[in-house]
Amino acid sequence: MKRFSLGVKKGLQSEDGSTIVLTLLILVLLAAFVALAVTRSVSETLSTANDVAETRAFTAAEASLETMTREFDKVFEEKLSPDLVDLQRIRNTVPPGFEDYNFQQEVVQTRSARVVDLTGSFLKGLKALRDEWRFQTTTTDRNSGVQVVLRRWIYNNRIPLFQFGIFYNDDAEFHPGPLFNFGGRVHSNGNIFLMASSGLYFSSIVTASREIITDVARNGSPWNHWSDKVYIRDATGIYRQLRYCMGSVITTSYGSDCGASASTPVNLGSGYPTLYRNENWPTYRNLFQGNLLSGQPRLDLPLVIASHGGLSYIELIKRGKNIGDLHNLNGAIVPVNSSTADSFITTKERYANKNGIRITLADRKEMLPGCADPATGNAVSTPCGVRLDGDPSGNGDDVSNPERAGYLPKPMADGYQATRVNGYRLRTGGTTINGRQRQVWIKVELVRISPVTGQVETQDVTEHILSLGVTERPAFAGMIQGYGNADSRSIIKLQRFSMPGEQLTASDNTYYTFLPSVSPAIPNPGMAINQNIVALRYSTNNGSTWAGLDTGYSPPDDPVHRKRLNLPLGNTVTNLEIVPFPIKMFDTREGLFNDSLTNTQLNSLYPNGTVPWAGVMSMIDIDIANLRRFLNGEFDSAMPTINGRRIRSTDVPEANGWVLYVSDRRGDRDFDGQYDMENIYVPTNNPTSITMEPGEDVNDNGVLDVDYGGEAPRYTDYDNRFPYCAFFDHSYYRRGVRLINGTVLPGRYDATNPANTKGFTVASENAVYVLGNYNATGVDRTGLSSTDVTPSTRYLPQNTPEHIPASIVADAVIILSNNWQDSRSFCYPFSLSNRPATETTVRFAMLAGDPRSSLNGNPNQGGGDPRLAGGIHNFKRFLEYWGGNAAPLHYTGSLINLYNAQVNNGSFKCCSKVYSPPQRDWTFDISLLDPTRLPPGTPFIHNIQLTGFQRVN
Repeated sequence: MKRFSLGVKKGLQSEDGSTIVLTLLILVLLAAFVALAVTRSVSETLSTANDVAETRAFTAAEASLETMTREFDKVFEEKLSPDLVDLQRIRNTVPPGFEDYNFQQEVVQTRSARVVDLTGSFLKGLKALRDEWRFQTTTTDRNSGVQVVLRRWIYNNRIPLFQFGIFYNDDAEFHPGPLFNFGGRVHSNGNIFLMASSGLYFSSIVTASREIITDVARNGSPWNHWSDKVYIRDATGIYRQLRYCMGSVITTSYGSDCGASASTPVNLGSGYPTLYRNENWPTYRNLFQGNLLSGQPRLDLPLVIASHGGLSYIELIKRGKNIGDLHNLNGAIVPVNSSTADSFITTKERYANKNGIRITLADRKEMLPGCADPATGNAVSTPCGVRLDGDPSGNGDDVSNPERAGYLPKPMADGYQATRVNGYRLRTGGTTINGRQRQVWIKVELVRISPVTGQVETQDVTEHILSLGVTERPAFAGMIQGYGNADSRSIIKLQRFSMPGEQLTASDNTYYTFLPSVSPAIPNPGMAINQNIVALRYSTNNGSTWAGLDTGYSPPDDPVHRKRLNLPLGNTVTNLEIVPFPIKMFDTREGLFNDSLTNTQLNSLYPNGTVPWAGVMSMIDIDIANLRRFLNGEFDSAMPTINGRRIRSTDVPEANGWVLYVSDRRGDRDFDGQYDMENIYVPTNNPTSITMEPGEDVNDNGVLDVDYGGEAPRYTDYDNRFPYCAFFDHSYYRRGVRLINGTVLPGRYDATNPANTKGFTVASENAVYVLGNYNATGVDRTGLSSTDVTPSTRYLPQNTPEHIPASIVADAVIILSNNWQDSRSFCYPFSLSNRPATETTVRFAMLAGDPRSSLNGNPNQGGGDPRLAGGIHNFKRFLEYWGGNAAPLHYTGSLINLYNAQVNNGSFKCCSKVYSPPQRDWTFDISLLDPTRLPPGTPFIHNIQLTGFQRVN
């Protein structure tokens, strides 16, 4: 018992020591685990903190790259390439919201500009001027020191708009009767309507931002009004027919002949035909292997992008709005202030501000650019432009006798003296909407964009340029006593001594005299025969006695405007005192409201052979040949010194050539650059009615603009003193710019060094009329059949110094053939066959406006295509009888439509009274695919393409 007890006690003492040891071991292990856990926790906390810091730094670095990319993109809304100032601004612009970070931003050009072919289904086939850039950002967290370095590589692509054969900002409508095979890339930011009677061929990609429509025209006429002879080349080069049922939307389902299933309705907006989604479209689209696409992205220019749609593309051709200008604000003519002045981008985009020469005309001095006091809106007291219908000094003063009014150009250094302006006949009378008396003012400026500030800089050279003359030199100049070489240098022509061609009326001794062919023939045949002149009196005894002749206007023109024409007639000499008169023509499309009016209706509306005032256009003729002589330096030594300055041809700013901008707002009472007469569809039995019809409100202000009796006549208003309207100016806003003698343009093509190539662009917010061959002498059709289109490489001259990159940008473009005569337009305003056209060749890229199509309705404009704008085959306008496709018009260029015309806004009319179509030998000019041969001022679509991304550290 004792042993037992002792044994138990001894065992208990041994376990107690083990427990202590185990406890210590456990404590040590626990301490180790705790230490490890604490260490791990601290490490993980530090690691997590580092991850968060690095993630935030990476985000900041990405924001830095995005900011640099955005700022880089902004540069090209204003210019074609960034300068050092732009690059430094990009480097200094850091992303907002990352104040705890330092940014070291680098922008480096890794490859200079070169021409590349773009890839991708949408832009494939276009060429771009591409330079390559690398952006790098080193972003450092100021608190943690974490640093992230990122790089991005980009392609900067500039796509010239004139690379497109056809580009429309709204609906592009094809419905030609004769064969039409233009070539070049085709795109519309709207819908494309495709129908054709004889054949419509596309050799390149056709894309629309909206729909492809094949079974109905814009006015609701079904496809079989024409046919479905439309052919598009697929990716293998085979032309495949696009039948009437193959559009992306259709009006109804079609059966076995041309299967198509109409499904869900598609709403294109008010005023469109009812259309449905074509379930078969994916199958039909695939037939063309990517060369026919709908639903593609819009392509826009910086003007619209930067204004977020607030400005229309027609602003490209409008006058600018700068401090020192007036503008129309809510119906009032007021000074431009800082809040209404053009933005930097808008300033750059306007053709009025492109490098070259700017010509503006207006009813008041203060309406000229830079001639208004910014505070009061009154004219500045300093010289600014020239008044043409006042004191001979041009300073703005009136004259005591209106018949003496007229500016006298300054004599040139070599004694050349241009004819005085006959302000008596140029004066229009009336008032502006401000109640101020209308006058006639002109300003000519040299314009450039400063390479340092990017601002527009101008120099007033009005009197220098007018010293060359403002008068058309007549064919019989050698018979004018003491005339010498006067007016042989005129560039801007506002008046003339004769209107050659047809006798305007059967007999007249009131307003003009007609010099017919005579027997025996006078010396220099063709000189003083078949001429309409204004002769105030005549003498058959060498001026001993005089008898009155054209004395229907009282008081008669003052002797200061008279020239003596010595006309040999047989064995005697008749002396005629002649005076210059404004240059006028009649535009039947603008003057006539319905092409289907009968002769009986016309005789009732316009009795005794008169014409409606709506079509009487007052013209500024621009003599391209004389402008070329001036820019070539031929007149440099003879230019006069005026106010201590003499200009030279080298003083004219240029950027790969010159832009000549012209704006004539005489008669624009509210000074908005729009012809306020939108009432173009009127009933034939009530042409004085005023009702807004679809397609009339081209400025989208929701109002039918009509200023009858102010800047616009009614269609029923006519010249009841005809032909008075051909020899005196009127008060209406019916103005046009006409290009004459333009076979050879200013500029040169340098095949050896393309950088030396200089092109020529004419831009105007008025309509531009092109008279005769332009930038071409003809075409070489050797070996071609009668239906073959002349390739652009066959236009003459080809790749010589006189093959000039050229464009015309205007409210509208009208082609007048080599056979055009103003006299015929007045004699035969509604007799189409008496205005015959002859073969004519023109070569230029064209950017202009068109009318607006709508669903058919009454009233309309008559003819076979009611309420249609004429289609792309009538984008260029015509006023002559081209012999039912017999006389060819050879045209090569690019057809760009970005807006609806707002000055020559008359509806499309064919083919009874206005014109019959030419043989359309038209093709895309492939030289425009070379970015070194683009006309000056060419608009660019800008595209930035991201090509690579790298984290460096």
